Amino acid sequence: MIIPNIKPFNGQHCETTATGTLLSQLGIFLSEPMLFGLGESIGYIVWKMKNMEIPFIGGRTKPDLLTENLIRNLNLKMEVHETSSETKAWKMLKEKLDQKIIAGLKLDCYHLEYFNNKFHFAAHYVAMYGYDPEWAYLVDTKQQGGLVKTSLKGLALA
Repeated sequence: MIIPNIKPFNGQHCETTATGTLLSQLGIFLSEPMLFGLGESIGYIVWKMKNMEIPFIGGRTKPDLLTENLIRNLNLKMEVHETSSETKAWKMLKEKLDQKIIAGLKLDCYHLEYFNNKFHFAAHYVAMYGYDPEWAYLVDTKQQGGLVKTSLKGLALA
């Protein structure tokens, strides 16, 4: 089951890419800077400690807050499900996709076969728009390939 005619968001950042793709289902098309702005997610920090060779320079909110802020600021509703059960997660995900509703997922990117740089990071966002008996079809960032697929086994691990 693959949702036809999706409008994938072509972004540099995973949370804006996934959220932009989800918003496109509602006919809402915003630029990545607008998603960051409405998501109240751009800031600036320089963090220097004695044991650090160079300072850390960062500039965004914690994972999930961009989407939560954006949804609040656009006066939208968001359904969030979290479970440690692989079976429950697949059942909920499959239900949404079978209703032709793209789902946003937060995963550990280490287990995504297409991922260029293998490292554990359990706050990588993708939008899922389909599946077949072997593959999950995802929208990821431009640098990860945009429209990609990963095995259902890899998705379950992620």
